[in-house]
Amino acid sequence: MNEQPSGLCEEKIQILKDYVKKGEEILSNIEDWESLADILTERDQLIQKLQSLERQLQNNENGDCCSLKQKNQVDSLIKLILDLDANCINLIQEEQKKTIQDLKKNQQNQKVADYEISLTPSYGTFLDAKK
Repeated sequence: MNEQPSGLCEEKIQILKDYVKKGEEILSNIEDWESLADILTERDQLIQKLQSLERQLQNNENGDCCSLKQKNQVDSLIKLILDLDANCINLIQEEQKKTIQDLKKNQQNQKVADYEISLTPSYGTFLDAKK
């Protein structure tokens, strides 16, 4: 790729913006955990693109090729990404705790239901305790 250094920086900024969008998708689909796998796969692909682009920028002979404005934009996007990731982690952990609580409650209810069924005789008649 013989792109201009500022073009590489613009591409990096665009990848970071796409990464932010994926983070927002994760936040909006946190309860729909089945769709999270696809979003995370797409996000991983963006990370790979970014790593490839970083290698190109490091191999660039001009050294420091991004303008100050571009560097500030990259820094603000990275800060936003870190904040989004922290929010995602917190929400995923809360959702995980909620799911575990639901599973425990369901298991307890199932044990109670099984216990009630085992107390019911399958033959004979019931005796009324009031008589």
